[in-house]
Amino acid sequence: MNVRQKLLGGYLLVALMVAATALVAWRADNTSAEQSAATQAEQLARGVAEDIAYGLPAATRDEVVTPLYYSQTGLAEYLRRMHTTQHRDVVVVDQGKYILGDVIDENVGSTFDHDTGDEVAQTIADGVARVFVETSVDYPEGIKQVVVPMRSTGGVTIGAVILEYTPLYDQMMAGARQAQTVILTSASIAMVIVLVLGFVLAGSVTRRITSLTTAVRVIRAGDYSHRVPPAGRDEIGNLARAFNAMAEQLESSAREILAKEYTDSILANAGEGICGVDAFGRIEFANEAAGRITGLGVDGLLRREAALLLGSLTAGTTEELLQRPDGSAVRVEYTVSLIDKKGAVIVLRDVSRQRALEYDLRHQALHDGLTGLPNRKLLLDRLEHALTRSRASGEQIALLYLDLDGFKRVNDSLGHNAGDLLLRTAAERLTAELRPHDTVARLGGDEFAVLLEGASPPVVEALSRACLVTLARPFVLHGREALVTVSIGVVPDSARYTDADEVVRNADVAMYAAKDLGKNRYMIFENRMHEQLLNRLDQEARLRDAVHRGELRVHLQPVVGIADGRMHGVEALVRWQDPSRGLQQPGSFIPLAEETGMIIEIDRWILREACHTVKQWQDYNPRTAPAWVSVNLSAAGLELSDLTDQVAYALAATGLPPHCLVLELTETILMRDVAVTSARLQELRELGVKIAIDDFGTGYSSLGYLRDIPVDVLKIDRSFITGLVGNGRQQELVSAVMQLGHTLGLRVVAEGVEDAEQLALLTVMGCKFAQGYHLGRPEPVGTLYERLDAADTRPTVEA
Repeated sequence: MNVRQKLLGGYLLVALMVAATALVAWRADNTSAEQSAATQAEQLARGVAEDIAYGLPAATRDEVVTPLYYSQTGLAEYLRRMHTTQHRDVVVVDQGKYILGDVIDENVGSTFDHDTGDEVAQTIADGVARVFVETSVDYPEGIKQVVVPMRSTGGVTIGAVILEYTPLYDQMMAGARQAQTVILTSASIAMVIVLVLGFVLAGSVTRRITSLTTAVRVIRAGDYSHRVPPAGRDEIGNLARAFNAMAEQLESSAREILAKEYTDSILANAGEGICGVDAFGRIEFANEAAGRITGLGVDGLLRREAALLLGSLTAGTTEELLQRPDGSAVRVEYTVSLIDKKGAVIVLRDVSRQRALEYDLRHQALHDGLTGLPNRKLLLDRLEHALTRSRASGEQIALLYLDLDGFKRVNDSLGHNAGDLLLRTAAERLTAELRPHDTVARLGGDEFAVLLEGASPPVVEALSRACLVTLARPFVLHGREALVTVSIGVVPDSARYTDADEVVRNADVAMYAAKDLGKNRYMIFENRMHEQLLNRLDQEARLRDAVHRGELRVHLQPVVGIADGRMHGVEALVRWQDPSRGLQQPGSFIPLAEETGMIIEIDRWILREACHTVKQWQDYNPRTAPAWVSVNLSAAGLELSDLTDQVAYALAATGLPPHCLVLELTETILMRDVAVTSARLQELRELGVKIAIDDFGTGYSSLGYLRDIPVDVLKIDRSFITGLVGNGRQQELVSAVMQLGHTLGLRVVAEGVEDAEQLALLTVMGCKFAQGYHLGRPEPVGTLYERLDAADTRPTVEA
């Protein structure tokens, strides 16, 4: 049995003793109530016996008192009054137990035989009062009765008085029960309190003892840091404090032992070199790391003059280049800590790799990872310093902002690896073309900047032209030639501007001005260019709302059959009816739409509008209506995941048959990712839509790809048609392309036919369809319809 069980057992014994005491008190109170009821009933009965034997007290002095014992009438009246006023039933018997008086008249004269123990006869015989329980058929639970002797004035027993005291008994017991309830309730509360106190105290003592025993086991296991809460001022608390004091001593001793072991281990295995120097400056101790860092080994360091090895032994941290015995050098950072009159401790660290890494990180933070050129941050820093020097010395500086024209086309068609190679090559050409002290930086993407210091305006213009020339030369990328140009913004005499950010911003504005004028040129910054840039931003904002405001227009350009001169199909071209500037050609807003992503919304609009327009024409006047309509699809539109759904919806909404719709994509867009493009085009062809290669010959594709890409129409670019007359080689090339297209079952269309000579040559070559200003300019649908309707020309639809 543990301590807790013993304590709980003791408190349980106390609780049982409290319960036993309560039961004894309850029984004593019960017995006392019974005795009090019998005693009081006996006294009442004796008073009644005296009234009957002696007579009632006289009302007057002269009245003669007659005992009721001798007056049958008086006795009956007395007993009736007792029953009525005091609710007491009394029976009077003589010595022979004959009933002399009773509330129930029928019982008078009969023998009293309800005392089964013959208590009445015994009381008459010995004169001792007795109590008994009268039982009968009418009262099966019994009636409590007390019998007392009735004596005459001479002291002779003449009978007995029997008094029922059941009501008195019940009254006394009711009062006793209230007291018993209080006793039992108090005892129950006391028992609960004793048990709760016992449980709490036993738990507290047990926990404290358990805490001590647990602490002993922990200490025995080697953990000397464990402590026992020293609660209380009793014996257990004193024992806990004594235990904690012992544990502290053990812990202190263990720390001293471990400290020495740790020190020895740290010194032996530390990555940093540690040397102990005596008061005379000689090395008395060195660990393995110190020998490795210095190249001398531990034995080579001992007894060596520390000042000869490291130089200064002044307290603090020093960094220097340390020459090793093998001829190599290592950059060392060492810290000297002086010990009062006892020498010093030197901690050495090899920081060679750290310094090299810091240099690399600084270089990476300030240089472009692809080209190795300074990045924007370093350029701005150098430009800021150059501005400061220029303002102080008057030396002229300039900034060139360069953006490659056509780089996106190369990147999209030949891939990102080819694009990266082009950027590296462009960086090398610029660096080679410029002066050694000029800064060439890459700002990101296909943008570069050049900081020219000590450059007069003629020098700035000459170097700008040199940049144009060197970047215009073909780039050889993985066996293929690619051509790009560059647009340059120039800010000469940059020192007149506030800071570097303003100079770069102005150069950027000038670069965009060069692009707006046709690219492949340089433009010197002028303040008006800011207004042009703002106009560009305004145009972008207005273009965003053009579709929703209904400002876009569809113009149709005929595709004519060369053999019959009739219109067979049309190409849908978008125009913008700008409220501010009038009707805008695609070249004035399509590039902006492609840059901003608005081209997707324009593509969706022109597709629905073209289908709707041609379908209405076919329904209203099928004789003059085109058999098909071509709609240009942008690179962004081709990449849409729901492109097929959009085309299917446009056809379903307008009712145009799928074979009447031709989607045109440039050769460059088609060649981005042949596998993905082919899958997307095949989905469109499964709808019944035709696919056309637009501007064929301007990209970088092979003619062999025509076998693999699911196309139906081949449109020869206008650049081949423009130089066709008088150029035999060009004629052979165009003829070969047409023959290849016809062999593959493609519809071949020559674009850009501007005069009759070109048309005649194409006719001789066997070209079937042509398109150009000579055959019909793009015009509104209503104008084209009226012109064809007036001529009453019926188109011939190619099977």
